[in-house]
Amino acid sequence: MAWLIVNGDDFGRSPQVNAGILKAHREGILTSASLMVAGEACDEAVVAARDNPALDVGLHVVACNGKSVLGASRLRGLVDERGYFPRSEVWAGFRYAFGRTRRARLRDEFRAQIERHLERVGYLYHLDGHHNLHLHPVLADILLPLAAEYHVPYVRLVREAIWTTLSIDSSSGLRKLRDHAFFYWLSSRAARQARALGLGSNDCTQGFHQTGQLSERYVIQALERLPRDATTEFYFHPAVEWDHRPPLHSSQSLECEILTSPSVRAALTRSAIRLTTYRELASRKMVSTEGGRNRDAVRA
Repeated sequence: MAWLIVNGDDFGRSPQVNAGILKAHREGILTSASLMVAGEACDEAVVAARDNPALDVGLHVVACNGKSVLGASRLRGLVDERGYFPRSEVWAGFRYAFGRTRRARLRDEFRAQIERHLERVGYLYHLDGHHNLHLHPVLADILLPLAAEYHVPYVRLVREAIWTTLSIDSSSGLRKLRDHAFFYWLSSRAARQARALGLGSNDCTQGFHQTGQLSERYVIQALERLPRDATTEFYFHPAVEWDHRPPLHSSQSLECEILTSPSVRAALTRSAIRLTTYRELASRKMVSTEGGRNRDAVRA
């Protein structure tokens, strides 16, 4: 059997994103979401999470293209006067790589994001990063110890089978190969850190190389090729029209349609794929650990 976590990124960013994630969860296969705790629609997302307890809500750590928790007065040099990080993840990553004096303030910001999530949601079983910037070496060195400190059991790694992706859709092949090499290195580095800290992660990823370009055909074929006896996180960015306002990108509406498609759900059944969440994985791991302790006690 293959285990699959279907995640919606950017929860709390806008009412359109919230509506898309909730629709994909209630009517489709989406099992979890990642919350932007300083997003403009975070309050509504938190209420929705409480009304939908089966939705496992993790933290979408923001260090680019989004708002900070601590604001301009505490993060001078990292955010603009309104408290927003740089829009470009490339520019943000470059600044973090060469701005050692800023790292203490980044640690304060990430701690504040974790604590706000715990205060608002009440639990935290997984974290990832906006534009996957949490895998940046400087940010990972800060975030992973914080995850261990706050007992966050899982972190997303980007481990997508590039040849599977290219066999389904060979477009932008050079860009995909470049990104694969870069994120393979970042994720390998983060994986070693995570193991040393006792943190878990997904075995595989889907959705990274096709961000903004997903189709029902691609998703079904990717599901049919999921590795057995492994846990894959397939992440999406669903959004729908809300109060007569369309999503930021038309691809987001399409992703919501994909997530609620009967054909996609049929592919899960046909391929013996079991939907799960990081919360469920943590619960199973806890039961397994306690069972092992009990067996050791009996043998003693």
